[in-house]
Amino acid sequence: MKDMMIDMMVSMMPFMQPFMWLGVVVAILGFMFILVSLLLKSNVSKAITWAGRIVLGVAVFFIAAQVAGYFLNMPPTINFGDSSKFEFILVSFWQIGLALLVPALIIKLAGASKKLSSF
Repeated sequence: MKDMMIDMMVSMMPFMQPFMWLGVVVAILGFMFILVSLLLKSNVSKAITWAGRIVLGVAVFFIAAQVAGYFLNMPPTINFGDSSKFEFILVSFWQIGLALLVPALIIKLAGASKKLSSF
């Protein structure tokens, strides 16, 4: 079981950085939807809700992957450096998950607020 989980984790690692960027882009879109709602008095509450759900899902996934990595004695990280130049800027999954969790909660709270469109 442990070997299967390690193999699965190793095979998924190349897809983690694009998955993280998906969460970042959707978080930015969520904040843009909030601004549109505030400035144009438009009703985009469903888009805000979905953006919050997607970012929250990505954040929870990264935190859960960190916990699974600790269980396997392989704490997962993403390298933001250029490995061809031997630059290694390693960021743990829990830090990425926490960095996405804060905007997700802000977007969810703003989407749940009924007073957002009444400003």
